[in-house]
Amino acid sequence: MLDINKVFLQKAELLCKGLYLDEELREFYKNQGINIDFGRRGGAGPLGGRYFTFENGTLVNVALWDNKEKTNLVLGQRDGEFLKIVDDKTKMLFTKLKLVDEPQYYSPDYLTSDGTPMKKIALVHGVDCLASTIYQKCKYWACGEACAFCAIELSLTQDSTILEKTPQQMVEVIKVAKKEGRCNHMTLTSGTEEGNDKGAERYIELLKEIKKNFPNLPLHVQIEPLEDFEYLYKLKNAGADTIGIHIEILNEEIRKRITPGKYHISYSTFEENWQKAVEIFGKNQVETFILTGFGESYKKLILDLERVISLGVIPFITPARSIPSLKDLPPTKPADLIKLYIEAAKIMKNLGVNPLKNKAGCVKCGGCSAINEAYLAV
Repeated sequence: MLDINKVFLQKAELLCKGLYLDEELREFYKNQGINIDFGRRGGAGPLGGRYFTFENGTLVNVALWDNKEKTNLVLGQRDGEFLKIVDDKTKMLFTKLKLVDEPQYYSPDYLTSDGTPMKKIALVHGVDCLASTIYQKCKYWACGEACAFCAIELSLTQDSTILEKTPQQMVEVIKVAKKEGRCNHMTLTSGTEEGNDKGAERYIELLKEIKKNFPNLPLHVQIEPLEDFEYLYKLKNAGADTIGIHIEILNEEIRKRITPGKYHISYSTFEENWQKAVEIFGKNQVETFILTGFGESYKKLILDLERVISLGVIPFITPARSIPSLKDLPPTKPADLIKLYIEAAKIMKNLGVNPLKNKAGCVKCGGCSAINEAYLAV
């Protein structure tokens, strides 16, 4: 069995590099009923890939590339339930990973009562985190100020989802996903909407309906900083158990370049929202995505992270991932990311912030970041 230190290091490297998948091997797997595809197609978040587990059960979200220049790590042949991962430089075994099966309800035979394919309503992230973008547009795309890593509206143009998910659709998909054992907590995200509520009202209607039907299902929501804190109380009262208020980038100069629309929200507004959210949602239940790979100074980033963590916020650190044929984002060096994880984990332990106690959402799932493994390893 792999120890947590080795898994932590390997997971960080996989997050940065992804895996090369040979087209012939892809077809070989497909003939065996294993559907593996390349790269990232869309989505609001910075990642998108396939989920695998290590031999000790640790989850990792991995990009799959058809370009050998992207990575020296190669997805290889089957070894029992696991797939061999080979370092193409050394020709040595890097690790073994088990592909997480897609849920049965992804089949086109599974439809909601209004005839919508269930796969278009919510996807399974990792093993048992059901996730849905409840509104698939963002005001920053409309005004040409979209975040550089975001592909939220591509999912619409590719017909892989629908614009808006209704409470009834969501309840029906949750029922099916729970029967499969694929929904033990849930992430709800959205593009930013016009208006003072930033889309909170849409969340509130959905949260109430989900909690009415599944009162014990932990729910996570993601929203921009709000001017009116009353909406944070409303989200909590409607059923949200955890919240993500995502700044993505802490360096102001880089933030202006990468997230031009959100840059109009001041850093101080983020801090005020984080503090209020911690007060409302509780200790270890507030997170913010932190992306790497944009030329940031890691020494400065560690100092900035200390400030964020001191407010009681979990930094969900993850390397930005390119969108094939659209946006080629710079890679993060594994050595840099590993150092960052270790320092952030040490700071969290010193300040009493524990990501392992998060109840729902991205931090609970953990596939897209190695911050949980770093916390266990240091």
